[in-house]
Amino acid sequence: MFKKTLLFLSLCWSFPYISTAQVVNTGALISLESNSLLFIEQDYTHTGGSIINHGLIKIKGNWYNNDAASSVFDLRSETPVELNGAVQTIGGAYKTTFPGLSLTGTGNKMMLTNAEVLSVLSLNDKELAADQFSITVLNSKPEAVTRSTGFVSTGKKGKFIRVTKAAGNYLFPMGSSQNSAVLYRPLVFEAQAATENRYAVTFTKGDPTLSGYNVNNKRQDIQNVFDKYLYVIDQPAGSSNTSIKFHQNSIVDGEFKQLVNWSPFQLWEKAGPSTATDGGFGDNLNRTISFVSTKTIKNTPFTFANTTSDVNDPLSFFNAFSPDGDGKNDKWIVNNLDLFPNNDLTIFNRWGDEVFRTKSYSSSKAWDGGNMNPGTYFYVLNVNIDGTTKSYKGFITMLKKN
Repeated sequence: MFKKTLLFLSLCWSFPYISTAQVVNTGALISLESNSLLFIEQDYTHTGGSIINHGLIKIKGNWYNNDAASSVFDLRSETPVELNGAVQTIGGAYKTTFPGLSLTGTGNKMMLTNAEVLSVLSLNDKELAADQFSITVLNSKPEAVTRSTGFVSTGKKGKFIRVTKAAGNYLFPMGSSQNSAVLYRPLVFEAQAATENRYAVTFTKGDPTLSGYNVNNKRQDIQNVFDKYLYVIDQPAGSSNTSIKFHQNSIVDGEFKQLVNWSPFQLWEKAGPSTATDGGFGDNLNRTISFVSTKTIKNTPFTFANTTSDVNDPLSFFNAFSPDGDGKNDKWIVNNLDLFPNNDLTIFNRWGDEVFRTKSYSSSKAWDGGNMNPGTYFYVLNVNIDGTTKSYKGFITMLKKN
């Protein structure tokens, strides 16, 4: 064992144990054998070379990768890097692909660049602050993310990304320590089959209005949109339908049992059937809201709401549409009706004449007004929802440009 203030590496070494104050790798192949330890008291800066890690790298300082030609680790590396100091950063001009990453020590960790983890991300009791960057866990096993009380915070632009490829529950341990108040609100993605998908989650504490999603812009059957936090979910790879459980603390969050999403029409609407389950889920969480998507999720904001109608009623109705060929609101859409194909729809004009009738109404065969004149129409929609037929009636205004 030996110590130096600055160690410039230029050879291929195998270490049983070495302790240094600061390491700058300018081109070495560093090889750590099984049961060996590389302990760095200050920073590691990578400007060239590679690391083959079969031992353990434990670092108390910051981690920097400034090598455009390398993500630091050889793919033969098997064991994790342990960030073991006080407040530490993962930075540099280029991303690092860690064979595994474990967060310990006395302080939380901050990302100043993108990073990937090939095997297991162990948060333990630490916050990993992604800020405006992304942390990606490439290991597709459900158990590839572990924690005790730790979480990933993202702010408005950061992302926590996981690959799913097995039936099981994938934890997204989202949280925030904004204003020194810790808020932990995880998601669990329930993969149903061994089909590869990739999901990215951004969690933002605060009023969604401040992120550009005005809580006052909402469908008529939504009473109040939750204003304490929101998620933005993306599915950049794969096309599987997504089953997600959102976790709440109803004492802190209140009675918001309907999941809502920000729609292309720039308003909040019901995301679909939302099932609220009360119980003890650990971490002071006492409720889950379950949701199953019917299509790929693309950068969609989600939060919660309470409604003016039955919270278990998944349908939302637009009361106007404009079939003028501009590609916006050209057809009359009933949100979430695609989930319930056992339905029939009849539309009447102002004099009571039937102008449109169909069964299994859906977004793919929605009414575009045909050759009807602009004006007000009346609809009757009968839908079988979970074995019960519900009838909906109301008015639609069709607008056309002169």
